Amino acid sequence: MTKILAIMAGGSLGSLFRYLISVFVQRNTSQAFPFGTLAVNLAGSFLIGYLWAFFAGTRLTNEWKLFIFTGFLGGFTTFSTFAREATQLLKVGEYRIAFTYMLVSNVVGIALVFLGFILARR
Repeated sequence: MTKILAIMAGGSLGSLFRYLISVFVQRNTSQAFPFGTLAVNLAGSFLIGYLWAFFAGTRLTNEWKLFIFTGFLGGFTTFSTFAREATQLLKVGEYRIAFTYMLVSNVVGIALVFLGFILARR
């Protein structure tokens, strides 16, 4: 039961932070390109790499791992929203924006996981 509560608590906090950051970024950037979701996905990619390496040598309990990785970061990153937004851009004929969004999200996201991991190891 503690594992389920850890995931629920982390997921609710991650979702709240995803919403707040996404709205803030989107309000301060172009409305055509989904910068809010992109910012959250890239930040989440970096955080998962960094925290993965940071906690690798610690005795972090399973409940804390579930809270952070499955709950918080699972609720924080938004690849389901990303897929919906990319599909919507394609449906309305915004092919260049859609493909740019997909490319940057995936390539830079993976690079940031690697960067976070490397930085945490130093």
